Amino acid sequence: MTKEEVIKNFNIKGCEKTLLERFLIDLKENNKHTNLVGRSTMANPWDRHICDSIQLAPIIKKKESRILDMGTGPGFPGLVLAIIGYKNVTLVDAKKKKVDFLMKTIKKLDLKTKPIQGRLENIRLRSFEFIVSRALAPLEKLLNYSLFFSNKNTTLLFLKGKNVMNEIVEAKKSFYFNYNIIDSKSSGNGFVVKIKNFKKK
Repeated sequence: MTKEEVIKNFNIKGCEKTLLERFLIDLKENNKHTNLVGRSTMANPWDRHICDSIQLAPIIKKKESRILDMGTGPGFPGLVLAIIGYKNVTLVDAKKKKVDFLMKTIKKLDLKTKPIQGRLENIRLRSFEFIVSRALAPLEKLLNYSLFFSNKNTTLLFLKGKNVMNEIVEAKKSFYFNYNIIDSKSSGNGFVVKIKNFKKK
């Protein structure tokens, strides 16, 4: 999608558009000296990063939902959700350079979201209503991580690539879960995997 299509399709308000633009400017500048995202993905960041992240919004209806973004990197998808008004987003990443960028961005944009540096297996937080992730690990590993932060009502939303069915087959060897696969609205033939009722076999 183009910038204009993303703004129209997701009904992004003027103030949110301004914050997203500022975020992308900072990301591009910082990416010149600190490897935050692949250089090629900045050719059309409104499609590759903003649309990819913001497509989760129609699934997460309540802006007050407790959301955990595992392996957020420079803020995808969690920081984008915070920019468009989600009030209870926790961002976790193991890499200091990425969390440093997040902290500066959160302060600059006056967001309420909380960044945490650390490995997921070493962090203890109370359970979340939604757990989201993009480009962190295979599905089976994501489910293992999610066990630390979930209860029976938690919904998982993972942005995945074209090998999604292979990952589901592998994960089913170790877990019971219900899932839906939704075609991604960003280019690249990706998918959103929505998972409920998951538990270890």
